[in-house]
Order: sequence, then C-alpha cells, then structure tokens
Amino acid sequence: MQRLLLLLLVYLVFGSAQALPPEWTGAAAMTRTVRVKVDNVTSARGTIWVGVYESPDDFLDREKARLVALRVNTTGSAMIDISGMVVGKEYALGLFHDVNDNGEFDTNWLGLPAEPWGFSGRLRSLFRLPRFQEVAFRVEAGSAGQVVRLRQ
Repeated sequence: MQRLLLLLLVYLVFGSAQALPPEWTGAAAMTRTVRVKVDNVTSARGTIWVGVYESPDDFLDREKARLVALRVNTTGSAMIDISGMVVGKEYALGLFHDVNDNGEFDTNWLGLPAEPWGFSGRLRSLFRLPRFQEVAFRVEAGSAGQVVRLRQ
C-alpha cells in the first residue's frame, strides 16, 4: 500500500509516469549498441578482448565480466560493437590485444603487461590498476561511442 501511495505521489509531483524509473513501471530499460574504436593496433593477428564491467564490485574480475571478442586482421584501428548497453547506466571497459591468441593477458616476470592493453576513460596513474570510477562512462542515447588507445 505504501509503495502505491509513493508511486501516486511521484506521479502527481512529476505529472507523468514517464518520469518514473523503468523498474517502477515495469517498462523495459532502453538499450543501445555502443561502438568502441580501438586505436594503436600494431599487430594484424590475434584477438582483442573487451571486458564490460557494470560496477566497482565486478571491475577487473574476469568471471563477472561480459566478454566481447574481435579477431584482428589489420593494423591501425579496430571497431567493436557492444550491444545491450542500458542508457543512463555507467560502465567501464578493460581490454587487451591477445596477440598470441592464448586466451590470457600475458605479463612479464615483473608482472607488467606483455601485450597491448587499454581502458575506457583516462588513467590517473600508470603505477596501479585504475578504479571503476576513474574509467567509467555513462551510456547516453545520442553519444558517439568510446575511443580506447592501446598501450604497449
């Protein structure tokens, strides 16, 4: 009963049910495909793996990531389309170019990256892994997409 009164009050204040979040009205959330341009692809072989993260709790956890793959056959830039991104929601992308196609992000004996990598957003430090909030972006209905530059 309290929820119904709250919904009615919100409706009266905002004047329309369109102001209510989709989960309150039972309407489906609007989704779109986000196009990611990956720059600085220096090898025309292997696979670019993109991890799509929805929150700080799942950030950089491969088991919780939504993975999208793209076979690489040219150098320069690559385009990856990620469908089902909810408009208004924040996401972070972490990606790497698996040049040797072993399915793993290879590191050297110091634990530093041995394969090209990148994140959505700008890194604040190269001496630690980024936090979700530092590389997150909000999906907007009319946004142009994301550009990620691979680092060697």
